[in-house]
Amino acid sequence: MSSINKTEHQRNESVSSDDEENFLDDEQDEEQINVLEQVQGLFSSDVFPNVVDMFRAYHSQFDLIDFLKKHQIHSQYDYIRLINYIRSEKPSIETLKQLKSSPSPPWTDEKYFETVIDDDPALQFDIEEDLNQLGDLSITTTNGHDHDELKQANERIRQLEDMVETLKSMTSRFLDDQPSKVTTSVKTKNQDDVQDEGYFATYNHYDIHKEMLQDTVRTESYLECIKSNVDVFRNKVVLDVGCGTGILSMACLKYGQAKMVIAVDMSDMIYDAMAIAKENNMDESKLVFIHGRIEDVTLPVEKVDIIISEWMGYFLLFECMLESIIFARNQYLDKENGLVLPDDFSINMSAFHSDRLYHEHVDYWSNVYGFEMNTITKNILADGHVMIVPAEDIVTSDCCIKNLDVYTCSNDDISFTHPFTLQVLKSGSISGFVCHFDVNFSKNLIEKVHFSTSPRSPSTHWKQTIFFLPRLYSVQEGEDIQGKLICQRHPHEKRGLIIHIHVFDSKFKFYLE
Repeated sequence: MSSINKTEHQRNESVSSDDEENFLDDEQDEEQINVLEQVQGLFSSDVFPNVVDMFRAYHSQFDLIDFLKKHQIHSQYDYIRLINYIRSEKPSIETLKQLKSSPSPPWTDEKYFETVIDDDPALQFDIEEDLNQLGDLSITTTNGHDHDELKQANERIRQLEDMVETLKSMTSRFLDDQPSKVTTSVKTKNQDDVQDEGYFATYNHYDIHKEMLQDTVRTESYLECIKSNVDVFRNKVVLDVGCGTGILSMACLKYGQAKMVIAVDMSDMIYDAMAIAKENNMDESKLVFIHGRIEDVTLPVEKVDIIISEWMGYFLLFECMLESIIFARNQYLDKENGLVLPDDFSINMSAFHSDRLYHEHVDYWSNVYGFEMNTITKNILADGHVMIVPAEDIVTSDCCIKNLDVYTCSNDDISFTHPFTLQVLKSGSISGFVCHFDVNFSKNLIEKVHFSTSPRSPSTHWKQTIFFLPRLYSVQEGEDIQGKLICQRHPHEKRGLIIHIHVFDSKFKFYLE
């Protein structure tokens, strides 16, 4: 933290809770005052005492509530653009009333975020909170029958929620009375659910999405596949599994000319994706967002033509999102002509030596300001690590240890055993092994696309997965290093892996958690 930020932080910490409450009260009062300030009329130069009085004065000619409903203006952003559009373009009330509902009304242009009148009280009017100040113009009171129906619907929802809670309680008590074997099964499932919640929560924040989007190798490969294969995507129904910010979904519509895209994501980022799609004027009738796991949701169609997803984790299989792709393939993909993109993968292995990396991550702990911390060294050696390995540090050939065809693979493919032979390219030492994966968009495509996470290729956010050895091993050029790699599902971490490497007459075990 810089000295400036640190001072500011300390200053903020010193503010009492009473001061903070007073500040919040003042802020709320200021918002209320803004709404009640004098305001220039929208359709004339008349000055009104406040925004509420202005809309009431126009009500007989321009019903704000009806207009917002007709043009589906639900967000404050849309309302702000509408006000600035009226201020800037000066349409008559009659012109506005004649406008037909459209996915792209004239005020959707980004330029209407620019204010026409500084500190315009009309822009301070919050359509989500301040509409109740319009009295009988409020949405909830414009129609008594609708209001009664809404109250009844809310009451019914409350009753259903109570019923669900009661059923949950009854189910829990019932399961507690069952033999221990059943109870254990239920606890394991709940543990998986908890781990899933933690996993998906990591994708709620924009930082991780920024990192993935800024990975040009990754993002541009997907976009190239879509742009170069328009005839494949045109008029097709596409399922985007784990849509994130929605960039692939929007690309399928904009560049691929897809008929419809269904974007599914369990993380809360999907709500931002909805706003992003609206911001980019995506046709809402063609882009459907669904919040939930693909295994749990119901799609609006029985079959899709294309499944597209960026599901790959470190070591390709970490996070085990492959299972979701397999489920989507089996459940929704058209069996005759359906495509899954990308579709062909391989995991490759080589050996490396880096004095710098070995010292930073292993040797460092043997002498930390005069203290031995080899306890931590043991943990370092038990884990797989994700980092960039310079190409010049690779000392052997590559060996493919796993091929994966997304059309034929199953959940069993996440666990595998494969022998390897690595030819030493230069004499020296080996400090560990490095794994990377290759990705192909290939089957039935006009233009095929490939990218690699190899140390010899441009770097990606996946980097490489490395496994340090407990000591350096000497090797000679031309020598073959033979061994076996075993990949297993982690028994306690749903999305984790355990990697065994048998080599140099020894067995090494690593965790990817």
